[in-house]
Amino acid sequence: MEFHIITLFPEFFHSPLHTSLLGKAIEKGIVKIYFYPLREYGIGKYRKVDDEPYGGGSGMVLKVEPIAKALEDVKKNSSKELYTILLGPRGRMYEQEIAIEYTQKKEEKSFVLICGHYEGVDERVFTLFCQDYLSIGNYVLSSGEIGALVVIDSLARLLPGFMSNPNSLSVESFSKKNYIEYPQYTRPAEFLGEKVPEVLLSGNHAEIERWRQQNAKKAIH
Repeated sequence: MEFHIITLFPEFFHSPLHTSLLGKAIEKGIVKIYFYPLREYGIGKYRKVDDEPYGGGSGMVLKVEPIAKALEDVKKNSSKELYTILLGPRGRMYEQEIAIEYTQKKEEKSFVLICGHYEGVDERVFTLFCQDYLSIGNYVLSSGEIGALVVIDSLARLLPGFMSNPNSLSVESFSKKNYIEYPQYTRPAEFLGEKVPEVLLSGNHAEIERWRQQNAKKAIH
């Protein structure tokens, strides 16, 4: 699966993309990631990428021209059709169903993630270039880079070869809509007076499965 990331801070991604399963997936070529440092596409002598908002207000807004120029380079570097996503608080809420939908497009699409910053992104970036606008939650973050990492990791783990145990995907959280995973325990069987439920120690797989289904909690929305 191919990702092209337009960002002011490509160094933000270094550690997460070289760690654990995601790092291994990149080494294996399961996931391919390309960076487009937005400052390189800035306007004028000082490579300006932001400006004051029309109508007044605090903060700065990312300009449309540098992002448009970066997208031209993305087109040159990808043999697939682009699916461009803007990350920001005004987007629709990102959920597992969207992740599954995206992975089904992986053969014909290259995914472009535009990381918002400062006060926001010129709305014309979305209206002119994007197929989706995503938010990862109803809270304020310092930048879209955090959201981009969430999207990349959640998509990558759905790809064949990413998980050492493919059965993990079928039983983990959100494999069923609106449910989170049952409680998990490991050794010791008792700690500070708190005991592991007897059914989990019984070896009765039917009873264990029934207990797990009964104790899977419905997510709160």
